[in-house]
Amino acid sequence: MTDLFYVMKLLKLLVFLTTVYAQAQEHTTEIFADPHHQRHPLRAAVLIGHAMVPDVNGTGLYFVPTWGVDLDYHLSDTWSIGWHSDIELENYIIITDNGKELEIETPMISTLDIFYRLNHNLIVGFGPGMTAENGVIKTLVRVGLEAEVPLNDRWEWTPTLYLDQRIDGHSVWTFAVGVAHYL
Repeated sequence: MTDLFYVMKLLKLLVFLTTVYAQAQEHTTEIFADPHHQRHPLRAAVLIGHAMVPDVNGTGLYFVPTWGVDLDYHLSDTWSIGWHSDIELENYIIITDNGKELEIETPMISTLDIFYRLNHNLIVGFGPGMTAENGVIKTLVRVGLEAEVPLNDRWEWTPTLYLDQRIDGHSVWTFAVGVAHYL
């Protein structure tokens, strides 16, 4: 119950920050237009990174290598949707709500996210998802930041930072860097 409480607090904070930013945008006279996305609305990315998982004692972190594949569609200059899939490449142990140790074996995560562009290079996103852990599918909520650093008209670097709050109680932070191509 407490983990769901924290997820709701994170979502409320995200909505609040988005609302404040949107209100601040109403007072500017420049119209933000990103020709990069007007020409190429579909983006595919491959990422490599590390997931940070609290260890069983709660005194340290596991740094689990991850690979990710993202597919995003830009609806407008400010809004986009994306299907993001990650795989954590190592097994690790967590403590469940009832105090038992559970080994998580190479979890696969998939989310459907909505993104809001804060400026030309920074976007914030959140969305529901699921994870396949030990053959069991569990739900999660993802909240995070993504940056876009253009290399040329169709290629860019994309560092990301996400919090995956699993509904079963454990949280995983993931930092990854990837390369994206506009199709």
